Amino acid sequence: MKKLIRFVFKLVRRVITIGVVAFVLTFGIYMSNAENKLIYDVVRPFLTKHYDKQARDRRI
Repeated sequence: MKKLIRFVFKLVRRVITIGVVAFVLTFGIYMSNAENKLIYDVVRPFLTKHYDKQARDRRI
């Protein structure tokens, strides 16, 4: 019984530790605005290049 309780406490401690680390990482990304910088520097040029290559049909 003691082994089971000890295992459960270790498991809970690991889950809490992983949760705290994940929270700190995501909070750091949020506070540094890293996701928007990534989109602006990486994704936007790719999409601009892609859509600039498309032929335009300007008929009304």
